[in-house]
Amino acid sequence: MNAAAFTPEFERFTAEQIGVAPQVSELRIASSRVRASSVVFTLTQRMCDCDSLIGRGSDDPVDGEIATEDWLTWLRELPTQVPHASRLAVLRAWSPQDDDVAPRHAKAVTISEVTEQVLRGLKDDSLLTIDYPRTA
Repeated sequence: MNAAAFTPEFERFTAEQIGVAPQVSELRIASSRVRASSVVFTLTQRMCDCDSLIGRGSDDPVDGEIATEDWLTWLRELPTQVPHASRLAVLRAWSPQDDDVAPRHAKAVTISEVTEQVLRGLKDDSLLTIDYPRTA
């Protein structure tokens, strides 16, 4: 996320909407789609061997996992709560020893194109960039 959008309001909104506050990470995403000045953060309460970015397939979320509809609502309402949000880059990777992660695959969508299927279809080591319309 661009640094201007990573505000106390963003942190509050995120904690209220999905039940976990963003945790700033030292990890850097090596992609031309992510600016060097971006803030990289994680949003997980508990790590799991998930089948997809948003959970374990069609199974109900287990204790501590974020429900699909909560993810989608958070993504869709983000620009109304955080005016400087213009792009959110979502990386599905597990690289605890790496300082930089270079995604093997990348896909760009607008927020209007984000669906449960798009999020569930994100493969390991893949980057999904979600662009938000500019507001005047």
